[in-house]
Amino acid sequence: GEFSTLEKVPEGGEFKSSTIDESAESYKIETFGKIFGITRQAIVNDDLGAFTTIPNKIGTAASAFQADILVGMVTKNPAMSDGKPVFHADRGNLAETGAAPSLTTLSARRLAMRRQTSPGGVLINATPRFLLVGPELETIAEQILTQINATKTEDVNPFGNLSLIVEPRLNGTEWYLAADPATIDGLEYAYLEGAPGPQVETRTGFEVDGVQFKVRLDFGAGWLDFRGWQKNEGA
Repeated sequence: GEFSTLEKVPEGGEFKSSTIDESAESYKIETFGKIFGITRQAIVNDDLGAFTTIPNKIGTAASAFQADILVGMVTKNPAMSDGKPVFHADRGNLAETGAAPSLTTLSARRLAMRRQTSPGGVLINATPRFLLVGPELETIAEQILTQINATKTEDVNPFGNLSLIVEPRLNGTEWYLAADPATIDGLEYAYLEGAPGPQVETRTGFEVDGVQFKVRLDFGAGWLDFRGWQKNEGA
């Protein structure tokens, strides 16, 4: 939460003690992995260099796996510590009526984000930084966010500073606004300290000629705060 508001200290007066309001959200890191083996005969007969691409394929698979988890944390709308889902009308971060992205709907979600308050009731004044959409909304989102050299006030694009993120794992109509994670907590992910990303080990076989690859990923993700995100179900 936030530090409480300051109070005037009169001449000769004492400074009062304060606390920081807080809410409890948590997640944990778990271990994921697989083993893949390739025989010596396959290596010897590898004319296309497929053997050398295995580490890249492992990295790509790990990246996709992490994206699946992160997008799932958004689309599945899990419950937070208070029992309510992340996106809920009571939280002021879910549009009452679904509609496609437009200046009107983006303005409504931006206003809702601006009006969010901390656990102690203080306005946090969060601002959108990212527009997250599925491929079906990519074209319309690009049109809305494109900056133009306006000659009239009504032609100014107030959302030209938003960054567009297109995620194919999203459903066709839903879209989200997210604040900069550097200014307010939201969806967070983490690795085991000292092991960022997938860790790949190799072992040469003895009983059976060949090489084994083992990939280990210590990864976790979870919601820390709902106030920096807004959702519209779309239409």
